Amino acid sequence: MNVQPRLCFTRPLVVGSVSDLAAWQAACAASSLPCDVVELRADGLSADTDWAALAQMRCCRPVLVTVRHESEGGLRAMDTEQRLYIARALLPLASAFDWEIARLPEARELVVEAHAAGVPIIASAHDFEKTPGLDTLLEKEQMARTLGADVAKFAFRLHSAEDMMTGVELLRRATGITTVMGMGSLGAVSRLLYAQHGACLVYGYLGDTPTAPGQWSAALCRQSLDALELTIDK
Repeated sequence: MNVQPRLCFTRPLVVGSVSDLAAWQAACAASSLPCDVVELRADGLSADTDWAALAQMRCCRPVLVTVRHESEGGLRAMDTEQRLYIARALLPLASAFDWEIARLPEARELVVEAHAAGVPIIASAHDFEKTPGLDTLLEKEQMARTLGADVAKFAFRLHSAEDMMTGVELLRRATGITTVMGMGSLGAVSRLLYAQHGACLVYGYLGDTPTAPGQWSAALCRQSLDALELTIDK
């Protein structure tokens, strides 16, 4: 049984992403961190990583394990078998998993195993070129729920204020716990706006390397959210 701390979505949680081994080791060595959750981007680690040993490491914050597919921003190419192997190996470490909505059908057994261990699934969709239409986003949200997602997560590139408001409307009409984030030049400010409208996760980075366009550091995200004194009324 998984014994990692559970995530509670009564307020927006700051996620600090790490995508290299040195940043992960530093996070594990720290007694405190400027985030509520550490995202371990396993797709950023080398293929010869000792996953079993990594799974035994402990962090002062709950750990979100992400093994991103390259088509949605993954940092190295892996086939389905490799991705599932890494995810299962890191299950003892995980307080949550991130898996792409489009690829949840290939991960049905992982979803079952994660839920049996008390580990929620954050089902994500990324568009690095544009903001999809609201109907498309809502269809993906429903698909995610049907396939076992506990949280729906959307990240897309913003080109205008109208694009930004699409994210607000998505949060308003979503049928369950959802988070939204913008990418590009409007990305940083949009993340605070979406947190004010119910987005449950706000992603920043730990160390020196952003893991997505438009990210602030986790410390800056934390300071900004604390200043807004946000809670999620859902």
